[in-house]
Amino acid sequence: MSSSQCLVPGTYVVSANRTMIMIKNMRNKYLSGAILIFLVVSVVSGSELRLPSILGDHMVLQQNTTVNVWGWAAPGDPVEVITSWNEQSYTTTTNQQGEWLVKVQTGRAGGPYEITIQAATTIILKDILLGEVWICSGQSNMEWPLNKAESATSEIPRSLFPDLRLFTVDKRIASRPKEDVEGSWQRSTPLSARHFSAVGYFFGKYLHQQLKIPVGLIHTSWGGTPSQAWTSQETLRNYDYFHGDLEQLYGATASEMDLAVKKMDSLQMVIKRQSDFLNPGNIGLQEKWMQTEFDDSEWMTVSCPAEWSSIPEIGILEGVAWMRYRFQIPEAWTGKPLVIELGPIDEMDVTYLNGRKIGSSLRVDNWNKDRIYKIPGPIVTSNDCVLAIRIVNKVMQGGLFGQAEQLRIYPAGEADVPPVSLAGEWKFRKAYEFPKVPQLANPKTPTVLYNGMLYPLRNMTIKGAIWYQGEANVPKAFLYREIFPDMITDWRSTFGQGEFPFYFVQLAPYKYGGEYTSAELREAQFMTLSKLSNTGMAVTLDIGDPNDIHPVNKRDVGKRLALWAMAKDYGQETVYSGPLYTKQVIEGEKIRVFFKHTGSGLQSRGGDLTHFEIAGADQVYHPAAAVIEGETVVVNNPQVPKPVAVRYGWRNTAEPNLFNREGLPASSFCTDNWKRVTE
Repeated sequence: MSSSQCLVPGTYVVSANRTMIMIKNMRNKYLSGAILIFLVVSVVSGSELRLPSILGDHMVLQQNTTVNVWGWAAPGDPVEVITSWNEQSYTTTTNQQGEWLVKVQTGRAGGPYEITIQAATTIILKDILLGEVWICSGQSNMEWPLNKAESATSEIPRSLFPDLRLFTVDKRIASRPKEDVEGSWQRSTPLSARHFSAVGYFFGKYLHQQLKIPVGLIHTSWGGTPSQAWTSQETLRNYDYFHGDLEQLYGATASEMDLAVKKMDSLQMVIKRQSDFLNPGNIGLQEKWMQTEFDDSEWMTVSCPAEWSSIPEIGILEGVAWMRYRFQIPEAWTGKPLVIELGPIDEMDVTYLNGRKIGSSLRVDNWNKDRIYKIPGPIVTSNDCVLAIRIVNKVMQGGLFGQAEQLRIYPAGEADVPPVSLAGEWKFRKAYEFPKVPQLANPKTPTVLYNGMLYPLRNMTIKGAIWYQGEANVPKAFLYREIFPDMITDWRSTFGQGEFPFYFVQLAPYKYGGEYTSAELREAQFMTLSKLSNTGMAVTLDIGDPNDIHPVNKRDVGKRLALWAMAKDYGQETVYSGPLYTKQVIEGEKIRVFFKHTGSGLQSRGGDLTHFEIAGADQVYHPAAAVIEGETVVVNNPQVPKPVAVRYGWRNTAEPNLFNREGLPASSFCTDNWKRVTE
């Protein structure tokens, strides 16, 4: 049957751009950058046929299987779905709520095709491909866009792949499970790919080029969010730890939710205003706190550098603060251009010397970037100097948190001249504290992202999921041993498609609080492999950045995830994992460590093996010598004559050097079962 034969008098045909009949309730925005936009189209009276956003022009449907096509129409309406790849017709009738769903058989990869849906009106979906469909989810490292990745300059111009299709779910918090998301399918182009998940893009690109078939990627992520935000309340009810949050969320009325959203809107307006460093009405600017002659004697004295959260008198300050420092430079430096280094500043700053602005960083995602500002000679009129910094911090710690040696000033171009240190006792004053985030409208609240950004996708037939998250769960890493596998099981139950592949990224090195917290999170991720079938883990210990929680090498992350899929799901003969610990055998004064996924052999990079430690019954670990013997590593230390346990890469910032010969790094591990710091 052709599409023209499907038309009946009085129908409204919706075509290429999916300007379909969608009358929805407008919702307030929840966070900056998370505004829900709905399109209302006036059409023939009584037309109520509509589809979820995930079913649209340019989409990819999973090949060679049964997929769902679903939507809404008037209660009791007959609905017909016609697929052009097999010219089949599928019919059903809406239930009392106006819901309908048909199961459609797909064929082998290819396209483009059309899908025609008829009820009281007709919708025609165009440019549909059959191929492989994957969900990409997590927090900021999955959300991190291609235009911020290491290879963005070279990759974006080459990102034109007509058969690689991208769908990004708009950010949405929901106190109850929703039926739809906002977003649209796009072909991969330099314009669309640049803002898409970099990890997702590289994963999908690799599959597309290896398989030579269409690939569809559904990206649903939110930076800074814990795994419990992506888990259903039914699963989290099994945890006493989340009981209070769930009671508050699910006990809230609609009016209380609306009030929380309004408070969040108000907070975003406040943050925007305070982040405007040119607004003369902001505290400190109108009072001229940057000027040399300003009297700061009543301000708090703090040691710097330090995170504000580590200073008891300050703690977690999400807001605005000023810091001032008086120092002297040599007389010979006056009139000369200088360079000032301040290390990283969390998050945004404008910096002044003697009342004159010398530099600024107004991007939140530069919170861990070193500040290096050049000072013109005419500003340096005296050897008595006052440095003033206005800092806006939106999330958590805040402050100047680098190393003492990073705070310094010196003449430009005179490398042999000793710098003047700027570390020491600074003056501090809080200017403004942002209102507290309403728990009901907080994306970190348990279940709210599952409800708003995952559950609505449940009817979409997928091949599998990739996941990059865990940073937000580091403080409770031991609990992650249970939360994370339960979340995966929860997703599989929600989608009702069996134990679909779930591949995740192990955390990269970063200087989290404490010394072993993220090592314990990595351990929880590692343990998930043995708890759940059809899971895989991409190790990133070699491609992280201890000073940046968002390492920019996303290409290798995406490829390593894709290697798991190619080997486990698409039958490619390839080494897809780095060495993973399996067991230890105590051999007198030594411990022999066994691995799987050794590929064509183990190797160390850059000299002898590093980051191995060994311990006796006293539970005290000592650095150990480690030697590769075949597919094992033998570890010892003469100070530990009776060893009982060994660990590897067991530091937040560890960058160890054990690999297989295929270039994939070994995961960190610990063979003891002693108490963990995050228990």
